[in-house]
Amino acid sequence: MKFVALFSQKQANDQAKMAEAMGRRADYQFPTGMRLIGEYWSSSTNPSVVAIYEADDPAALLINSVSWQDMFDIQVFPVSTYEEGLDKLTRHLAGE
Repeated sequence: MKFVALFSQKQANDQAKMAEAMGRRADYQFPTGMRLIGEYWSSSTNPSVVAIYEADDPAALLINSVSWQDMFDIQVFPVSTYEEGLDKLTRHLAGE
């Protein structure tokens, strides 16, 4: 299943804290059970990072969020591609 995570900077973050976050990210290993599909960093503080993951184990998403909660407020929610959603909706409406 695919998930989007929005990482918004904690209010107390300054430039040094964000430089620390970027350095930490360079060495970060994602928990077993999740795979990064895409990650985008912006100059905005809310969100600062938008990440797209695939995960079979929701615990992996929890571990990932806990790893970053000292620097970011994090929202994670399930998503699907347009094509996946359209296919499921079409099958649902057809009674499948």
